[in-house]
Amino acid sequence: MPQILRAVQQRHPDLTIHQVEASTPEQYRQLADGRLDIGIGRASHTPADVASELIRLDPLGVLVPDDHRFATQDGVPVTSLADEPLLLGEDSQTPEFNQFVIELCRSAGFSPTIYEGTVESTRAAADLVLQRRCVLCVPSSSRTSNRPGTVWRPLIEPVTHYPWSLLWRSGAPSAHVAAVIDSARHLAHRLGWLEPADPAFGRNAPTAISCGGEVS
Repeated sequence: MPQILRAVQQRHPDLTIHQVEASTPEQYRQLADGRLDIGIGRASHTPADVASELIRLDPLGVLVPDDHRFATQDGVPVTSLADEPLLLGEDSQTPEFNQFVIELCRSAGFSPTIYEGTVESTRAAADLVLQRRCVLCVPSSSRTSNRPGTVWRPLIEPVTHYPWSLLWRSGAPSAHVAAVIDSARHLAHRLGWLEPADPAFGRNAPTAISCGGEVS
């Protein structure tokens, strides 16, 4: 997440960070073979050689056109999604998020109607939303990039939070990795990320990073 990276750079200005985008399963593979130092994503089915720590409970909502029926609501019941085509990310990029959304819908008593098209960017996804072809489930941390003409509304009944975790190789973390973990913990505490928030007041591809430089 950008906020975590900014906090790390402020506390450790000599640390060099290289960012890549990868699905959580791909992050597991790159962590295991040493290509990545630390990642972030939903820590489901975490392999034994990867450690994780929950860092944020991110309210989940839906992106719709500003003249959509959901736009006037303070919150959107999950069951209301049954009547809308849902745009999901490419399974090669966001399989864990897709599964989270599908499981949420099924827990509410319906199987979602999945929009058949695919996109490779949040901008392209917002374009489809604006064309009223589909709606898009996104965490609150992504709503700051809303396109003009779209609005984000939190999901309710139940209020749902997407769990972001830090991921790193098991064992004692390096000084670089420890610096990121420590910065993220401080930020989570200061901003109350682990306290279930009112989503009405509360960013999609997961980001993984490699670090280098000196940490003091």
